[in-house]
Amino acid sequence: MKYAIFFLAIFASLFAYEEPYDPNNYREREVKAIKVSEPLIIDGHLDEALYQGTSYSDFIQYEPFNGAKAGQKTDLWIAYDDAAIYVGARMWDTSPDSVVGRIGRRDAYLNSDIFEVIIDSYHDKRSGFSFQINPAGSMRDEVYFNDSWTDDSWDGIWEGKTRIDDKGWTAEMRIPLSQLRFSEKEEYVWGILPTRYIQRTGEWDYFVYFPLNESGAMSRTADLTGIRDIHPPKRREYLPYITASASNLPTRKDNAFIEGKDSDFGFGADVKLGIGANLTVDATINPDFGQVEADPSSINLSDFETYYDEKRPFFLEGRSIFRFGNGGPTNNIGVNFSEPSFFYSRRIGRPPQGYVSSTPSDSLDHPSETRILGAAKISGKIGDNWSVGGLSALTNREHARYYENGEIIEEQVDPFTSYNLIRTLREMDNGRYGLGLIGTMTNRYMDGIGLYGDQDSEHGSTELLSDQALGLGVDGWAFLGEDRGWALGGWGGFSQVSGSTERMIRLQHSPSHYFQRPDANHVELDSSMTSMAGSAGRIKLNKEGGRVQFNAALGWVSPGFESNDMGLAFSSDVINKHINVGYRWLEHGTYVRSASASILYANNHDFEGVKTADVIFSMASLRFVNFWSLNMNGGYSFEDLNNRALRGGPRVPEAAGAFFGAGLNSDYRKDISYSFSMDWGADQDGGDELGLSMNLNMKLGDQLNLSIGPSIYWESDMAQYITAVDDPANTAMYGKRYIFSKLDQTVTSADIRIDYPITPRFSLEGYFQPFIAVGDYSGFKEYKRPESSEFLVYGEEGSTIDENYLIDPTGGDDADAFTLYNPDYNYKALVGTMVLRWEFSPGSTMFLVWTHNGSDFQNHGTYDFAKDFKRLIKSEADDVFALKFSYWFG
Repeated sequence: MKYAIFFLAIFASLFAYEEPYDPNNYREREVKAIKVSEPLIIDGHLDEALYQGTSYSDFIQYEPFNGAKAGQKTDLWIAYDDAAIYVGARMWDTSPDSVVGRIGRRDAYLNSDIFEVIIDSYHDKRSGFSFQINPAGSMRDEVYFNDSWTDDSWDGIWEGKTRIDDKGWTAEMRIPLSQLRFSEKEEYVWGILPTRYIQRTGEWDYFVYFPLNESGAMSRTADLTGIRDIHPPKRREYLPYITASASNLPTRKDNAFIEGKDSDFGFGADVKLGIGANLTVDATINPDFGQVEADPSSINLSDFETYYDEKRPFFLEGRSIFRFGNGGPTNNIGVNFSEPSFFYSRRIGRPPQGYVSSTPSDSLDHPSETRILGAAKISGKIGDNWSVGGLSALTNREHARYYENGEIIEEQVDPFTSYNLIRTLREMDNGRYGLGLIGTMTNRYMDGIGLYGDQDSEHGSTELLSDQALGLGVDGWAFLGEDRGWALGGWGGFSQVSGSTERMIRLQHSPSHYFQRPDANHVELDSSMTSMAGSAGRIKLNKEGGRVQFNAALGWVSPGFESNDMGLAFSSDVINKHINVGYRWLEHGTYVRSASASILYANNHDFEGVKTADVIFSMASLRFVNFWSLNMNGGYSFEDLNNRALRGGPRVPEAAGAFFGAGLNSDYRKDISYSFSMDWGADQDGGDELGLSMNLNMKLGDQLNLSIGPSIYWESDMAQYITAVDDPANTAMYGKRYIFSKLDQTVTSADIRIDYPITPRFSLEGYFQPFIAVGDYSGFKEYKRPESSEFLVYGEEGSTIDENYLIDPTGGDDADAFTLYNPDYNYKALVGTMVLRWEFSPGSTMFLVWTHNGSDFQNHGTYDFAKDFKRLIKSEADDVFALKFSYWFG
């Protein structure tokens, strides 16, 4: 009998068949939601009847072994009722004591295990809402757009609870339907992508197979089915707030208006209203952003303005709808091309652009920003394919006050200004094609009053600001091939600004245009101009998948393009081209997990056809199996003619140079991780630069996070612009002398961040930056002629310069002599913000904020870190303490 059983077992094994594992079988999957009759209790306990039913499992590794079965099992359940979507998950773990859960504030990036569910309720295969939670109950959310790009500025109102047990950990979520966007139907099919991250192994598991050599995210989601008989809810949210602040301002103790002390009390409200199923109106009245982190210090010796990131919540949330020109292709690399934008939200509420008409002999009270009276924006979808967005904001008329001969003089320094934007985008064939439009309009209400308060003032707002600025742009994309392996995208736009002749003359002279360049035959100053118009755009082609990479682009900004009233355009008169080819190694090797390398060539011409930039550039990256990584770049810029170096003067050569950079990052999973970077450059004229920086991240226990990022930068610039002096006799340089010098510069700084969350809803955050920048100018000189690198060095060839910077360039009579100020500097600053945040109820918060701002300017031109740092610590500093309380109704 035993032999019969033996042979029967052999016979059965011969005919038994198990389909071989193939990750491609997990590309298209379905999750069916179960309707529940009563709301689930969100407590992390999976003890409801729902969890006794069939779960969805079989997750697939995205990393580190792409396409392999998940190292740990995950079970998923989805349910819904008339008000919410419910998500339950069991994260099994063979080593439950190794589950990593860290407490962190809302939306913090935490080095922990994660469970995430992404829901594409539009089912447009392009966008989605991401909800993430870790074993300690810390929550994050963000939105997806352009298929795989994310924006974490969105803050949804949802619930989540977790528990760690002897089997691993569990998570439950309740996502109100009001936080999703969908059109009413009898039955719904949405996209869904559950993911899990296992911190100790660095493993990302997806419910759907995502090959590394293919791009996209939302276009690859599973289908969420079974949802029917629900209705888009009415959405009304109100967030009134009150604020109070007290300031200690020793740097202004002698100011008769301030006397070193100040206080303020304010109130306002934010409102969110749903229009139909998919449109949302956000409005803010008298907004306050006192809890926002301070901007970092910097030293800017160029003719470009300093760019600052947006940090204000109203302008951050939902900003993806206002992105323009970068849809479609997932690689938007650019070299030597500052792509202009139609919308730069930091324009709204910026510091006043005017100044008082005379230098006050006593005190001056000048506002630091223009107050936003109110702002509103609309965003969402019309139908299945049209995305729409709009924004309108009104800023106050601002005045400065000063004493003159014992009398208070008040002058306007910024007029009432309205900022308006509209954005539409239509996506077709599940995102294969896209076509969009953006329009902006800025209006200033001068009322005939100059920025100096006097209608008859010689200088007024008509000189400093445009009356009206318009912008109009069209963008779009097309994915090519059946597998969408290539993407063609681009945009084109038009701008027009209008104002007084004085304003237009000033604008033509500005760093964005430099129409006064004497050797430019394609632009010229027009003193009768009352409006300026121009165009800009960019076309790009990108290979979206595979090992071989390819990217090419053509961009241009015409001389008259001007978007700086509501957008950002650093420069104009440029045509930029580049081509980039590369290769990716995706096989998981013994030491290297993946690698990539590419080489790029780019050049620029102005609209006269003169080459102004010419560079070859290469990049490489290595990701090691031990989770370290190495990035490198390097290249060579060839000598070309620079049409900006003289800031409105003729073209001069820019020296050729080589550059190299490298960055090394340690295993980010560790409690202590760090990175190092180095940037080096050397020019043929003898100039060089070297920058060193590091970043140390320390996770001290489950709560305290400390980050320290010191850096130091040395530069020797052989031709730093100082100023231009009129001299009609110097005909070789068109009646001017362009003064330059050697600059030896040292910049030291450190970014210090402290994050101490007591609970996920109660946290203390801090940011501090000590900053020291020292510049020593020497070897003063001037260019002898255009398109030449020859200099007249003062003190040589008969010219003279004395210790008071009195310069005689010819050494004869004093008719052409002039005096410079001492340009040496030693700027020290310590800025910081400390925020205590308590979310005492979903959407309702209290902030207690301390802001510190100190500076010192002693010891010009001399760098002594110990002495400079000591002076910085002892320097006078202004401190502001603020309280903000807001309560959410919804």
